Amino acid sequence: MALESLSIRAEGVQKRFTQRPIFKPVSFEARPGEIVSITGPNGAGKSTLVKIVANVLTPSKGSCEWRDGTKKLDAEGIRRSVGFVAPYLELYDELTAIEQVQFVAEMKGERMNEEAALEIVERFGLSTSIAASDRRLRAYSSGMKQRVRCAMAFANAPAVLLLDEATSNLDDAGTERVLREAEHAAHNGSIVFIATNDARERAIAHREIRIEAL
Repeated sequence: MALESLSIRAEGVQKRFTQRPIFKPVSFEARPGEIVSITGPNGAGKSTLVKIVANVLTPSKGSCEWRDGTKKLDAEGIRRSVGFVAPYLELYDELTAIEQVQFVAEMKGERMNEEAALEIVERFGLSTSIAASDRRLRAYSSGMKQRVRCAMAFANAPAVLLLDEATSNLDDAGTERVLREAEHAAHNGSIVFIATNDARERAIAHREIRIEAL
Protein backbone atom coordinates (compact mmCIF):
# COMPACT_ATOMS: atom_id res chain seq x y z
CA MET A 1 0.00 0.00 0.00
CA ALA A 2 1.36 3.41 -0.96
CA LEU A 3 1.19 5.74 2.01
CA GLU A 4 0.03 8.67 -0.10
CA SER A 5 -3.12 6.79 -1.13
CA LEU A 6 -4.30 6.06 2.42
CA SER A 7 -7.07 7.98 4.17
CA ILE A 8 -9.14 7.53 7.32
CA ARG A 9 -12.61 9.04 7.38
CA ALA A 10 -15.05 9.15 10.28
CA GLU A 11 -18.65 10.27 9.79
CA GLY A 12 -20.84 10.99 12.81
CA VAL A 13 -19.08 8.45 15.03
CA GLN A 14 -20.52 7.75 18.47
CA LYS A 15 -20.15 4.93 20.96
CA ARG A 16 -22.77 3.83 23.45
CA PHE A 17 -22.17 2.01 26.71
CA THR A 18 -25.25 0.78 28.60
CA GLN A 19 -27.37 2.50 25.93
CA ARG A 20 -25.86 5.91 26.66
CA PRO A 21 -23.64 7.73 24.14
CA ILE A 22 -20.45 8.93 25.80
CA PHE A 23 -19.53 11.74 23.40
CA LYS A 24 -21.07 13.95 20.74
CA PRO A 25 -20.82 12.69 17.13
CA VAL A 26 -17.32 13.03 15.67
CA SER A 27 -16.43 13.50 12.00
CA PHE A 28 -12.99 13.94 10.45
CA GLU A 29 -10.69 12.87 7.64
CA ALA A 30 -6.99 12.21 8.11
CA ARG A 31 -4.36 11.82 5.41
CA PRO A 32 -0.68 10.85 5.19
CA GLY A 33 1.77 13.24 6.82
CA GLU A 34 -0.72 14.59 9.35
CA ILE A 35 -0.43 14.61 13.12
CA VAL A 36 -3.90 14.86 14.63
CA SER A 37 -4.47 15.34 18.36
CA ILE A 38 -7.55 13.91 20.05
CA THR A 39 -8.33 16.02 23.12
CA GLY A 40 -11.10 16.39 25.67
CA PRO A 41 -11.89 16.08 29.38
CA ASN A 42 -10.91 12.97 31.28
CA GLY A 43 -13.54 10.32 30.68
CA ALA A 44 -14.89 12.03 27.56
CA GLY A 45 -13.99 9.09 25.31
CA LYS A 46 -10.56 9.81 23.81
CA SER A 47 -9.37 6.22 24.24
CA THR A 48 -12.70 4.93 22.95
CA LEU A 49 -12.32 6.96 19.75
CA VAL A 50 -8.75 5.70 19.31
CA LYS A 51 -10.00 2.11 19.60
CA ILE A 52 -12.70 2.82 17.01
CA VAL A 53 -10.08 4.20 14.62
CA ALA A 54 -7.96 1.10 15.29
CA ASN A 55 -10.96 -1.12 14.43
CA VAL A 56 -10.84 -2.61 17.93
CA LEU A 57 -14.28 -1.20 18.74
CA THR A 58 -17.25 -0.80 16.40
CA PRO A 59 -19.05 2.54 16.55
CA SER A 60 -22.64 2.43 17.79
CA LYS A 61 -23.50 5.16 15.31
CA GLY A 62 -21.76 6.49 12.22
CA SER A 63 -18.79 4.95 10.42
CA CYS A 64 -15.00 4.97 10.41
CA GLU A 65 -13.36 3.71 7.21
CA TRP A 66 -9.79 3.19 6.09
CA ARG A 67 -9.29 3.52 2.34
CA ASP A 68 -6.38 2.76 0.07
CA GLY A 69 -7.39 5.03 -2.81
CA THR A 70 -10.93 3.90 -3.64
CA LYS A 71 -10.55 0.51 -1.94
CA LYS A 72 -11.87 0.02 1.59
CA LEU A 73 -9.41 -1.80 3.84
CA ASP A 74 -10.66 -4.85 5.70
CA ALA A 75 -9.76 -5.77 9.29
CA GLU A 76 -6.63 -7.63 8.20
CA GLY A 77 -5.42 -4.68 6.13
CA ILE A 78 -5.92 -2.35 9.09
CA ARG A 79 -4.15 -4.70 11.49
CA ARG A 80 -1.10 -4.87 9.26
CA SER A 81 -0.99 -1.09 8.79
CA VAL A 82 -1.36 0.23 12.33
CA GLY A 83 0.99 0.80 15.23
CA PHE A 84 -0.77 1.23 18.56
CA VAL A 85 0.57 2.29 21.96
CA ALA A 86 -1.25 2.89 25.24
CA PRO A 87 -0.30 2.42 28.91
CA TYR A 88 -3.03 -0.23 29.23
CA LEU A 89 -1.64 -2.36 26.39
CA GLU A 90 -0.74 -5.79 27.75
CA LEU A 91 2.77 -7.19 27.40
CA TYR A 92 3.94 -10.79 27.68
CA ASP A 93 5.89 -10.73 30.93
CA GLU A 94 7.84 -13.88 30.10
CA LEU A 95 9.39 -12.32 26.98
CA THR A 96 12.42 -10.07 26.66
CA ALA A 97 12.08 -6.61 25.07
CA ILE A 98 13.53 -7.88 21.80
CA GLU A 99 11.26 -10.93 21.75
CA GLN A 100 8.19 -8.74 22.41
CA VAL A 101 8.99 -6.43 19.49
CA GLN A 102 9.72 -9.38 17.19
CA PHE A 103 6.44 -11.03 18.22
CA VAL A 104 4.41 -7.96 17.29
CA ALA A 105 6.18 -7.72 13.93
CA GLU A 106 5.40 -11.37 13.20
CA MET A 107 1.75 -10.81 14.11
CA LYS A 108 1.68 -8.32 11.24
CA GLY A 109 3.19 -10.87 8.87
CA GLU A 110 6.69 -9.38 8.95
CA ARG A 111 10.00 -10.73 10.19
CA MET A 112 12.39 -8.69 12.30
CA ASN A 113 15.86 -9.87 13.27
CA GLU A 114 17.37 -9.25 16.69
CA GLU A 115 19.56 -6.39 15.47
CA ALA A 116 16.57 -4.45 14.09
CA ALA A 117 14.48 -5.12 17.21
CA LEU A 118 17.33 -3.94 19.45
CA GLU A 119 17.75 -0.77 17.37
CA ILE A 120 14.10 0.24 17.68
CA VAL A 121 14.03 -0.42 21.45
CA GLU A 122 17.20 1.63 21.93
CA ARG A 123 15.64 4.52 20.00
CA PHE A 124 13.10 4.84 22.78
CA GLY A 125 15.73 5.00 25.51
CA LEU A 126 16.06 1.45 26.77
CA SER A 127 19.75 0.82 27.41
CA THR A 128 21.60 -1.79 25.35
CA SER A 129 22.71 -3.62 28.49
CA ILE A 130 19.08 -4.20 29.47
CA ALA A 131 17.47 -4.59 26.04
CA ALA A 132 20.07 -7.10 24.82
CA SER A 133 19.99 -9.15 28.01
CA ASP A 134 17.69 -12.04 28.88
CA ARG A 135 15.88 -9.88 31.44
CA ARG A 136 12.14 -10.55 31.23
CA LEU A 137 9.52 -7.83 30.99
CA ARG A 138 8.09 -8.84 34.38
CA ALA A 139 11.20 -7.27 35.93
CA TYR A 140 10.82 -3.95 34.08
CA SER A 141 9.64 -0.73 35.69
CA SER A 142 6.48 0.98 34.37
CA GLY A 143 8.60 3.48 32.44
CA MET A 144 10.72 0.76 30.87
CA LYS A 145 7.60 -1.14 29.82
CA GLN A 146 6.19 1.99 28.22
CA ARG A 147 9.36 2.36 26.17
CA VAL A 148 8.87 -1.19 24.91
CA ARG A 149 5.24 -0.41 24.02
CA CYS A 150 6.40 2.58 22.00
CA ALA A 151 9.03 0.48 20.22
CA MET A 152 6.34 -2.08 19.35
CA ALA A 153 4.12 0.62 17.84
CA PHE A 154 6.81 2.28 15.75
CA ALA A 155 8.51 -0.93 14.54
CA ASN A 156 8.30 -1.52 10.78
CA ALA A 157 7.24 2.11 10.12
CA PRO A 158 3.45 1.59 10.15
CA ALA A 159 1.21 3.64 7.88
CA VAL A 160 -0.88 4.76 10.87
CA LEU A 161 0.25 5.42 14.44
CA LEU A 162 -2.29 5.60 17.26
CA LEU A 163 -0.69 7.08 20.37
CA ASP A 164 -3.03 6.97 23.36
CA GLU A 165 -1.26 8.73 26.22
CA ALA A 166 1.95 7.31 24.80
CA THR A 167 4.20 9.29 27.14
CA SER A 168 2.58 8.01 30.35
CA ASN A 169 5.21 6.91 32.90
CA LEU A 170 8.02 8.48 30.84
CA ASP A 171 10.44 11.15 32.03
CA ASP A 172 11.09 14.32 30.02
CA ALA A 173 13.80 12.68 27.93
CA GLY A 174 11.54 9.74 27.12
CA THR A 175 8.70 12.08 26.18
CA GLU A 176 10.97 14.01 23.83
CA ARG A 177 12.02 10.78 22.15
CA VAL A 178 8.40 9.78 21.50
CA LEU A 179 7.45 13.19 20.11
CA ARG A 180 10.53 13.29 17.90
CA GLU A 181 9.73 9.84 16.52
CA ALA A 182 6.09 10.85 15.91
CA GLU A 183 7.18 13.91 13.93
CA HIS A 184 9.65 11.82 11.97
CA ALA A 185 6.95 9.25 11.14
CA ALA A 186 4.59 11.96 9.88
CA HIS A 187 7.39 13.50 7.82
CA ASN A 188 7.82 10.11 6.16
CA GLY A 189 4.11 9.89 5.34
CA SER A 190 2.45 8.15 8.28
CA ILE A 191 -0.85 9.35 9.73
CA VAL A 192 -0.35 10.00 13.44
CA PHE A 193 -3.14 10.32 16.02
CA ILE A 194 -2.25 11.48 19.54
CA ALA A 195 -4.89 11.14 22.27
CA THR A 196 -3.75 13.52 24.99
CA ASN A 197 -4.29 16.62 27.07
CA ASP A 198 -0.54 17.20 27.45
CA ALA A 199 0.51 20.58 26.05
CA ARG A 200 3.81 19.23 24.68
CA GLU A 201 2.04 16.50 22.71
CA ARG A 202 -0.67 18.83 21.44
CA ALA A 203 1.98 21.28 20.26
CA ILE A 204 3.28 18.95 17.52
CA ALA A 205 -0.20 18.29 16.06
CA HIS A 206 -1.25 19.92 12.82
CA ARG A 207 -4.89 19.98 13.93
CA GLU A 208 -7.17 18.87 16.74
CA ILE A 209 -10.23 16.68 17.19
CA ARG A 210 -11.99 17.87 20.33
CA ILE A 211 -14.12 15.24 22.09
CA GLU A 212 -17.15 16.68 23.85
CA ALA A 213 -18.72 14.54 26.56
CA LEU A 214 -22.48 14.18 26.85
